[in-house]
Amino acid sequence: AAPADIVQPGHIFPLRAQPGGVLVRAGHTEAGCDLALMAGLVPASVICEVLKDDGTMARLPDLLVFAAEHKLKVGTIADMIHYRSRTESLIERVGEREIDTPHGRFSLITFRDRLAVATHLALVHGRPRAGDEVLVRVHEPISIVDLLDAGSATHSWNVHAAMQAVVRAGCGAIILLHRPESADQLLQRATVAAPAGRRGKMDLRDYGIGAQIIKQLGITRMRVLAQPRRMPSMAGFDLEVTGYLLPEGPVAAAGPAAGAQPMPLGELTKDTVR
Repeated sequence: AAPADIVQPGHIFPLRAQPGGVLVRAGHTEAGCDLALMAGLVPASVICEVLKDDGTMARLPDLLVFAAEHKLKVGTIADMIHYRSRTESLIERVGEREIDTPHGRFSLITFRDRLAVATHLALVHGRPRAGDEVLVRVHEPISIVDLLDAGSATHSWNVHAAMQAVVRAGCGAIILLHRPESADQLLQRATVAAPAGRRGKMDLRDYGIGAQIIKQLGITRMRVLAQPRRMPSMAGFDLEVTGYLLPEGPVAAAGPAAGAQPMPLGELTKDTVR
């Protein structure tokens, strides 16, 4: 179908859901199509925003009141992720071996992405156990240049710095998500140094594949090596984000733990992570 196939006034827009639905992208578009598909119908839906009397968008507390008043059922995207992830997975663990790196010994675990026909890697140091707080870094897009350039500043953490932090903590995982890189893109990365902070565009809702890999590794609580961000969809995968860690020190997750004082990265040990 194309936009011209839909009769629409100016304020109605056609959207296309990502293959894999909410297990790939935690968006309302994907949730609407998943809901129809689970009901045995054509995966298509109409989605809208509910506005309050003052014209602002209604949030979950407002929607709960609205639903009670109009006798409507309420489901969240996290609910749908949780339901689907109980019986479905878009990734398959296909191999594992021990490797020695300049930063220490890691388990190199290979995952096949059934949907994208891609291969993703996980570098795991130590033995993550359910319930323990574990350092986690999800690195995307991964380029050969990211692995060669130890001084790369295109991400908040480069791969080498993340490996050092994980080894210093005694346990952790680095997820290397593969995205296709054209010859022109590789040439650009190899010949021109990217300015600090410039990285591959990643929608904050596109965490599904990384979350499924983390879950398969047996991790349930994680401190993320990244800039602080809201990731409410993680609850749908039974994952808890306890905080964030930058190279210059930790940042607390939003909530009661906010306000934690940064510590120098050099003081990071397995005792300070737990």
